[in-house]
Amino acid sequence: MKLPKGFGGGGGLGDMMSSMQGAMARAQNLEQELEKEEFVIDKGPVKATFDGVGRIKKVSIDKSVVDPEDVEALEDLIAGAMRDGFEKAVEIRNDKMAEILPNLPKIPGLTM
Repeated sequence: MKLPKGFGGGGGLGDMMSSMQGAMARAQNLEQELEKEEFVIDKGPVKATFDGVGRIKKVSIDKSVVDPEDVEALEDLIAGAMRDGFEKAVEIRNDKMAEILPNLPKIPGLTM
């Protein structure tokens, strides 16, 4: 019996399965890779350091923006740094997933 194109020896499904196994192994280590990533969000007087998972590692605030009469401005700077940090962490994760699975066919309803 002749198998359809892409099945059987010489590549096709076998190569795809091998490629997927390699991708799955790398994906399992993705969390550890992301934990080693580090980036800084700089909002001027407020700086926040994050890891690639999105956890805050450090926040520094310039004393010049610590004004008891205008706490809201400081809160806005901190909230902006946190928001940007989490968005950057998601972007890093998505970029790494695209590296791991560059040729994964688009499956409706399946998102990463």
